[in-house]
Amino acid sequence: MLGIIFATFYPFIYMFLLSVSSANTFAKFLVLPLGFSLDAYKTIFTQLNFMDGLKISIARSTIGPICTIVVVFMSAYVLSRDELVYRKFFSRYVIFAMYFTAGILPVYMNISDLHLIGSFWVYILPNLVTVFGLILIRTFIQELPRSLEESAFIDGASYFQVAFKIVFPLCIPVLAAITLFEFISQWNAFGDNLLYNSTRSELFTLQYILTNYLKNGSISSATDMMKLNQGGKSFTMESVKMAMTVTVCIPILIVYPFLQKYFIKGLLLGAVKE
Repeated sequence: MLGIIFATFYPFIYMFLLSVSSANTFAKFLVLPLGFSLDAYKTIFTQLNFMDGLKISIARSTIGPICTIVVVFMSAYVLSRDELVYRKFFSRYVIFAMYFTAGILPVYMNISDLHLIGSFWVYILPNLVTVFGLILIRTFIQELPRSLEESAFIDGASYFQVAFKIVFPLCIPVLAAITLFEFISQWNAFGDNLLYNSTRSELFTLQYILTNYLKNGSISSATDMMKLNQGGKSFTMESVKMAMTVTVCIPILIVYPFLQKYFIKGLLLGAVKE
């Protein structure tokens, strides 16, 4: 077990040690940092466009899951109603859309016709519906006692009131699981940035910036290591990359422990219920 724990955690430890090392220690086994320095972290926070990317990533990872939960919950509640006309047809249509897509080109043309290219909302609107989350929430709602809703209808409540005042609070476990799924998905996404906003530097996400640095092997087109090392700073290209990677991983490490129990419930829900 100690060997498994070490093999699991050491890559993260190595990544951190490399980020605070001033010597070129890439591809070496590290126990302690060589030439301890925080200049790489100072650089990404002050001289690179890291903070702008952080703002965009936080915005999409906050607004996206909230909007998705509202839309998916309303859809799931409607599809869980037996009185919905053609309910089976709509349910099968939604499931069909989960397995079959039109492809990148038709999706890009659709996004272009909606005038979302070059805007922040291209990160939010196309991801409003997650079929996997919709099915989980619908299944959870169908398992709730119908007597709760019937008593509310007898008292004169509308469908909207029943959905958000009675059903919604009872769905907190599965909604928290879907929120975690969406938060991780939005935080780690960079493909939509590449397709739709690759020319808008003010809309670059943190993951897209990191991907460019890791792929291109350069800080940016306008800055180089010699310029960044001015003022007595000491760090390497690898330490900058690892510093960004560590910083990108921190939000996931903070959020996941608080929602872990809901995450497990969400997985079990899809496994044992139909």
